Amino acid sequence: MNIIVCIKQVIAGDQVKIDPHTHRIVRSAEFSRINPFDLCALAMAVRLKKEYSGTMTAVTMGPEISEEVLWEALAIGADRAVLLSDPRFATSDTLATSYVLGMGVRKIGKYDLILCGMRTTDSGTAQVGPQLAEELNIPHVTGVERVEGKENLFRVERTSDGFREIAEVSSPALFTVSSKIGMRTPSLIEIEDTFTRYTIERWNLEDLDADPAKVGSDGSRTWVEELIPIAKQKSCAFIEGEPRQQAKSLFAKLMDKNLLS
Repeated sequence: MNIIVCIKQVIAGDQVKIDPHTHRIVRSAEFSRINPFDLCALAMAVRLKKEYSGTMTAVTMGPEISEEVLWEALAIGADRAVLLSDPRFATSDTLATSYVLGMGVRKIGKYDLILCGMRTTDSGTAQVGPQLAEELNIPHVTGVERVEGKENLFRVERTSDGFREIAEVSSPALFTVSSKIGMRTPSLIEIEDTFTRYTIERWNLEDLDADPAKVGSDGSRTWVEELIPIAKQKSCAFIEGEPRQQAKSLFAKLMDKNLLS
């Protein structure tokens, strides 16, 4: 089974800063890390690789510092790592990002399965996985918790709206992986070992034979026009009286605020 895992480098949640002029996230190697949800996709890929044999390729799009997450993916169990990096890819929205990733997948060649994290911690749109599947014209399932390989088919399970869903999906396919399956992080020794065993391939726009009109700002259909900070206000009110009267007063206050119907 040949597996491709799409991962992303994100900024730690408490260190996210927005440039007030460009409305972009200010990125730095110091506060960057692998997207936690992608660790679940990598963990599932490792399990499937062990069970069905085959190859595992990690792919990310980003600046040169993004190669750090690829070293981590190699330490976890990937056999190959590809960095899609070009200044012209900057400011890509999810649609343009999916196009670049799609061109990267096409260049990688034959694959049976693509795995992605459910979402990213820096934007949380959960759009790239499904959009990548549409770009490649392959079936996809989101929030997958279990994958079983069959002949030209995958049997997948997930939980949706409180129900357990089971589906059979033809290969090749793309799944976003639920965080319920857990994650695996490599040890420092494993990370150190990757630097002697592997290299990272780097592909730019020309390497991918990509259309410059479909990447970056030109290829994006969404953008940030304005950022408005929201001030949070809290207040505390004590309800006097006996327990029964307190319950009635609380119920009335919730009704007035349309919090109960």
